[in-house]
Amino acid sequence: MDTPPPLVKRLRDHVRLAAACAFSAVAVLYAVLCVKLTAADMASDLVCVDGGCPRGLGPLVLWAVAAGLVAGGLWWSAVKGRGYRSGVGWTVAVAVALVALWPGWLGFSWLRGPHMDLFSYQVPEGGAAGKPLGSWAGDPATGFVIRGRADGVTGYDGEGRHGWALPAPAGGAVCAMSGDTPSGTGLLTLTTAEGPCGNRLVAVDVTSGKQLWTKDIPKLVGKPSAAGSLAVTATADAVLAHDLVTGAELWRSPLPAGAVAMEVAAGPDRVLLLARTDKGVELFALGARTGAVAWRFAMPVGYESPRIVSASPAAAVGDGRLLLFDDAGRPRAEAEAPAPYVPTTGEAEWLVAGDVLYASAPEREKREVLAAFSLKDGRHLWTRAFDHDWRIRALAADRTGRIAVVTEGGYTHLWHLDPGTGKPTGESTVLRGLRLGESFALYGRTFVNLDDDARLPPIFDVAPTIGW
Repeated sequence: MDTPPPLVKRLRDHVRLAAACAFSAVAVLYAVLCVKLTAADMASDLVCVDGGCPRGLGPLVLWAVAAGLVAGGLWWSAVKGRGYRSGVGWTVAVAVALVALWPGWLGFSWLRGPHMDLFSYQVPEGGAAGKPLGSWAGDPATGFVIRGRADGVTGYDGEGRHGWALPAPAGGAVCAMSGDTPSGTGLLTLTTAEGPCGNRLVAVDVTSGKQLWTKDIPKLVGKPSAAGSLAVTATADAVLAHDLVTGAELWRSPLPAGAVAMEVAAGPDRVLLLARTDKGVELFALGARTGAVAWRFAMPVGYESPRIVSASPAAAVGDGRLLLFDDAGRPRAEAEAPAPYVPTTGEAEWLVAGDVLYASAPEREKREVLAAFSLKDGRHLWTRAFDHDWRIRALAADRTGRIAVVTEGGYTHLWHLDPGTGKPTGESTVLRGLRLGESFALYGRTFVNLDDDARLPPIFDVAPTIGW
């Protein structure tokens, strides 16, 4: 049997020793990361229950075992060849082992996928703070957000710092906020004295917090609505429209005798009013220019109250079905296949973006799915389930037009979906260690807490996780 030259043998021994150290380092790294995933990160006993194992844990365990077996074989070979006696070999081996940790870490990062955790936050406000009412978004480029409470409205700049504050009147409160802020103008209803909430309408510039105009209007009902150049409110006996810029009253449309307003929504072409009448719950369409009643429709009522989806196009949900109306108030024909049930409870689980309604819907009472419906013809466009996560917590449209979805099951994930197909545009992001209330809004990477729990931060931002 030929004996290799001494130099070749030493090189082989050094290579075996270096490889053994490298695979040992990776095996130890992966073993530590496995313990970290199953113990440190998952202190709430959620490992591998009700939402699957931590993402990447299974392959990571296999890689750790494989690296350990390879390291064991290389160590046996190195010991047999007595290559461990060389000081130079040890020096090279330790250096190679340290270098091997980097590709090992990259492999772990790839298995784990994207993660985000808390980056910055506002300290909790305490029990003296007013009840949260809603939120608005300022210029998306600046990241400005606005949060409303019963005791006032606060704007936060792109870094989460207080930008401006608009307190409620002395002895009064903020009652409601409009859902939309066309042209950067939001609407508030206030009360100026003790009693039923709502006797003043205020238009606010969302960038500066400046009050553009105010109108004292008795017996305001529900939320105001802003669209185009209209600011629309309902009172106990009429629907009022004001100019969004100047506050001048444009028209006043009396309610039918005995009617009680429930909800109002404004659009460029019409105003929709949902009201209880002697015929049940009816949907009224008013002309945007004059306030004249164009048509009325008796809404189907099931276990949940009907709700307006959009004024332009005219759409509402009744008895769990999406109803679209033509200009004469006739409901459009439904598709042959039954569309998913659309619940009307809650608000965070609905999103209207463009001509599409995105709504969370229960699926066989096991989990929630996201369903998309066209507001042009009522077609059910697609349905998307989210792996093991079953609860949809928030919906938002991001700056690129994608649909952002926060889901919660065993773990909390942030998804970005293609609006046309519902398919994820990439791997979901795991949101780590966030204390989310029952209600919150999402604007990019900023979460606005709308929960009554005064121990939660009013707003906070997330950022990609650095490290493990």
